[in-house]
Amino acid sequence: MKKTIALIALTGLLFISCKKEDTAAPANEKKPDEFGVVVKKSANIEMVKKLSAMATSYNFENFKANFAPNAIIHDNMKDITIDENINVLKDIKAKGITLTLDKDPLFFEHVNHEPNKKSGISNYVFTYQDATFAKGGKSVVINYHMVFGIKDGKVVEEWDIYDSAPIMELLK
Repeated sequence: MKKTIALIALTGLLFISCKKEDTAAPANEKKPDEFGVVVKKSANIEMVKKLSAMATSYNFENFKANFAPNAIIHDNMKDITIDENINVLKDIKAKGITLTLDKDPLFFEHVNHEPNKKSGISNYVFTYQDATFAKGGKSVVINYHMVFGIKDGKVVEEWDIYDSAPIMELLK
């Protein structure tokens, strides 16, 4: 009797272990409802990290060199050029404000399977980071959400969303 029970148990284990596994599509195969892929490391992400460092150090010439000549920046829903953006940074610097970024920002890149029909952009680098603006003994921390549309190694379009009210208070 013990041999029969052991034989039945062994047979059951064999059937369970031989169960057919689901065949999943390869990880790099495009799925019908997929729009693109997200990556955590890329040359574009490194460029945006360097842009952030250049902005905080007021390195305007190198900062501007990473933008397409006709780049548009949507700064809290107001469209400005790269030159206008640099003028804002120059004004902040002229008023004696220092700018530092948090040590652990979030960066990732979304790579679309097809470029945007209007802009031709396929690569978008997203970042969430806190920036500290300081003057004298006062400082404010602003959370920035920025998206950089990159084409041919240059920023073509940028979207910045942040609360500007604390910065305006510091500028008074």
